[in-house]
Amino acid sequence: MTEPRHRGVGASLNRIRLVAGHTLGEALRMRLVLLFAVAAVLLLLGARWLAEFHFGAPELKLIGDFGLGTMGLLGTLLAALATAQLFFNDVANGAAACVLTRPVRRWEYVAGKLAGVAALLALFTAVLGGLLAGLLLWRSGQLGVASAGLPVLLSACALQWMKFTVIAAMTLLVCTYAGTALFASCAGLLLAVIGHLRPFATGGGLGWLRVWPNLARFDAEALLASGLPLPAQQLLGLAVYWAVCVLLSGVLASYAFKQREF
Repeated sequence: MTEPRHRGVGASLNRIRLVAGHTLGEALRMRLVLLFAVAAVLLLLGARWLAEFHFGAPELKLIGDFGLGTMGLLGTLLAALATAQLFFNDVANGAAACVLTRPVRRWEYVAGKLAGVAALLALFTAVLGGLLAGLLLWRSGQLGVASAGLPVLLSACALQWMKFTVIAAMTLLVCTYAGTALFASCAGLLLAVIGHLRPFATGGGLGWLRVWPNLARFDAEALLASGLPLPAQQLLGLAVYWAVCVLLSGVLASYAFKQREF
């Protein structure tokens, strides 16, 4: 299929915005997203049973670790499963082919899908982060001890979102050449596991992992445990690393999608 040639950065950004908006709207109507959101909220609220025990500050650390762990697990699943389902829904119902008959380039479509999923993950992270912050403040007031500051929690949530979007970008790369959503979502989760094994790539059989995105860099639990927000220089370095990972996956996904026939 020959792609239309419409020049102009503004026009490209507008087309990407429209695809992203459509993707976010479709995502918010998915039962999968509602299921994950409800499960995450219930798990976080389930930490209220800790109020029966009086552990002092360690209890707040336990609640924080439990909340970020819940966010990390469900966010990873959401990033892989929602990305694959949204992409293949468009392929199956002909929406992707219909969009590409309009003045939309293949890379713009890929960028729009990724931006829409990133917006979904941002909403997911913001809701759970706000709930976790409220839970920590409520419990710290009852115990009369200081909890982790809001800047620390915001930094931890930002790291979680960065990790989720990298996983979504890797999953989207698989989607552009995979045949089914099941394969793409499973592959995306496998790629996430490999990314978490990256710190162990010191040599031997795991030496090839050195070229893989290191998801352990986005360690929100360790940041919350330190009680200190990320220094500006370190946060900037992580943001650059995140941008490179997402951009590289997006470029490869755009190239693979360009070769796909509908």
